[in-house]
Amino acid sequence: MRVLCSFLICFLVSIGMAAQEITSFQGMWGDEFYQDADKISWKEVDKIMKESTVAEQNWQKYKKQSLGGLVAGAANLGATIWFVVEYNDDRVVTAPAIAAIGTAVISSIFFNSAKKNKKEAILKYNASFDNTTAFKLVPVSNSNGMGIALQF
Repeated sequence: MRVLCSFLICFLVSIGMAAQEITSFQGMWGDEFYQDADKISWKEVDKIMKESTVAEQNWQKYKKQSLGGLVAGAANLGATIWFVVEYNDDRVVTAPAIAAIGTAVISSIFFNSAKKNKKEAILKYNASFDNTTAFKLVPVSNSNGMGIALQF
């Protein structure tokens, strides 16, 4: 019984030692995040990135730049509506056109920078696992009997 309990404890400890890298894919409604093969929510990724000392700075920049991109995008929507109204009333559309183009450029700059910082944060988080020695205790059974092996 003692051997079975120690085997079970070692097996449960080895499950928690595996590296959990994050990947991000563009989905239909935004980014989809996966930790190994499991899909995780944005809130879980945010929590993980806040706990990671190497990736936290880039993740915070990503969030701020995404917010800036959303604000500039909303301004772009307003400028575009202004342009359409002025155009339909046969008025001069120079100022609305400049505003629409300017806010589009600004929002694209914000979103592009946010995308780069998100990628950098995920890469730094995943690289933090490369510097540590990852090992697992795996159960082994062969002709000599059952046991636990240390796998690097």
